[in-house]
Amino acid sequence: MPRHHSLVVPWLLLTACASTGAPPSGKPAPIEQTRQVVEGVRERGGLVLAKDAYGDSATRLVYLDQGWGPPETLWFYHADQGSVLMPYDTLVHLEQADSDKPLILPENLTRFRLLNQHKTLNNPDALPVGFARHGDKVGLTCAACHTSQINYRGTAMRIDGAPALADIIGFLRAVRASLAATLADESKLARFAAAVPGGGGDSARREAARKSLTQTLSWFDSYESANRTTTVEGFGRLDAIGRIINQVIRFTSDPKNSLEPNAPTSFPLLWDAPRHDYVQWTGFSPNAGAGSLGRNTGEVVGVYGQIEVKHYETEQEAKRGYPSTVEANELVAMEESLRNLKSPRWPEDVLPPIDRKLAARGEDLYRTHCVSCHATIDRDDPKRSVVAMITGIDIVGTDDTSASNLVKARAPAGVLEGAISPTGEKYGAELRALALLGDLVTRSVSAKPVAALKAVTNARLHGQEKTAKQGNHTQNSDTNPSADLMSYKARPLNGTWASSPYLHNGSVPTLYDLLLPPAERPKRFSVGRWEYDPRKVGYVSDGQVPFVFDTTVTGNSNRGHEYGVTLPDADRWALVEYLKTL
Repeated sequence: MPRHHSLVVPWLLLTACASTGAPPSGKPAPIEQTRQVVEGVRERGGLVLAKDAYGDSATRLVYLDQGWGPPETLWFYHADQGSVLMPYDTLVHLEQADSDKPLILPENLTRFRLLNQHKTLNNPDALPVGFARHGDKVGLTCAACHTSQINYRGTAMRIDGAPALADIIGFLRAVRASLAATLADESKLARFAAAVPGGGGDSARREAARKSLTQTLSWFDSYESANRTTTVEGFGRLDAIGRIINQVIRFTSDPKNSLEPNAPTSFPLLWDAPRHDYVQWTGFSPNAGAGSLGRNTGEVVGVYGQIEVKHYETEQEAKRGYPSTVEANELVAMEESLRNLKSPRWPEDVLPPIDRKLAARGEDLYRTHCVSCHATIDRDDPKRSVVAMITGIDIVGTDDTSASNLVKARAPAGVLEGAISPTGEKYGAELRALALLGDLVTRSVSAKPVAALKAVTNARLHGQEKTAKQGNHTQNSDTNPSADLMSYKARPLNGTWASSPYLHNGSVPTLYDLLLPPAERPKRFSVGRWEYDPRKVGYVSDGQVPFVFDTTVTGNSNRGHEYGVTLPDADRWALVEYLKTL
């Protein structure tokens, strides 16, 4: 039988891998441990500023009803998933490059649209949302990219699972600049050496600090060099798959073999993600079997988890898997917690009330023009499930850089050359980058059999079985085994009002703009304000932030998705009004 999914089949993992697992220990599930830590906590710890660097202001912070209480939210914000970006104490005690103020000062962090927090029991140093401790290291969690804030006339709304506006790469560059400045300035170095736990003012402590900072700076320099691109990601986007693949290349061969991450995509929204049959913008990742654990393991790689790749020549050897920093049990618990996360309703106590008469007109238009790809679901149905609609790029017409890179990218096998693959073949000298990623994900999960068993069991309990992809796209064949990857995935639009900018690459600022013909959509617009435009539905774009989205740059095209673009303007506004109700 031909393996039409051979480049992604490692991610489908396999009951066989999981079935070797030992029974779970008596250790409480991670989320239960966190609930014990934050028992009685009634606040989520959010911190907002009366005014920030880009002119946004908030004096009140609210959280929308999404099915989570403070324990679930706080655990999501700071659960250790296995990311090891840098030494924890280094991040906490670094100064800003151009001043003696702390790097993690809230006023500084908002420049990168990171979400500030007060100290909480599981976040004693008041790190922003999405930062977690792993031993003596600190790293990112999925909350850093999948928690948003929307401001409207002085009120800030925190929305769990919504796409963040975070400029992750801008923040990493600021960390790198602080490291370099500290090493170049003896006064900065002395203050840092005295501030870290166990530090002091003597020369031996300064030299120990210098050595540690030099090692950390070396990693940041290497990461920056391996991910050079002319396409600036900016706020709310990353070429996540491209950067994950480059981390995999780092583990298997040499960072010099890295590929240009020139296809940034917006951070996807997370509510209902565990209920989809396929996820990711191109729909390449299934949720059946241990697929969700594989996907989340890949996410940890992308946020600087570590994997030790081994050269295995037999299946017996390969069963040991690859050692890694991945906290697989946390990932399984996170996926289950996300099942209880609901999309946010339009908050009429904060935003202007919906015009129900106009929305009713829009509902009729939605059923005519939209529902065939974007089904409607009941956010409160505990058994809700989502069948993704996969549409070929030749039909939807949107920027193809992300999908094309996924299909075409190849990399040296490196240490894996001649090793056995999860499908039983021997690797050659070069292979598809997605297959390389699949190998690392599969073998990393193999090393965590208890978590893999939990993931497979949960998928079965929720009725998630492997199914054929649905939608209008080219099917795989012997001559084109990855044809269905030249596609993008449509999903239900519940909560879409909280997920601007739009299209997979964030190239359209508002829902109203998306209903315009491509030639009439904004060609350049600023991204980074938290202030909201409730009429057009999207963040305000008024030029007060340093990042300007240019749709002429590679990966940034705003073409395609020409559905409803010939509607009269009155119908466009009616459709926008209805989308607020979802």
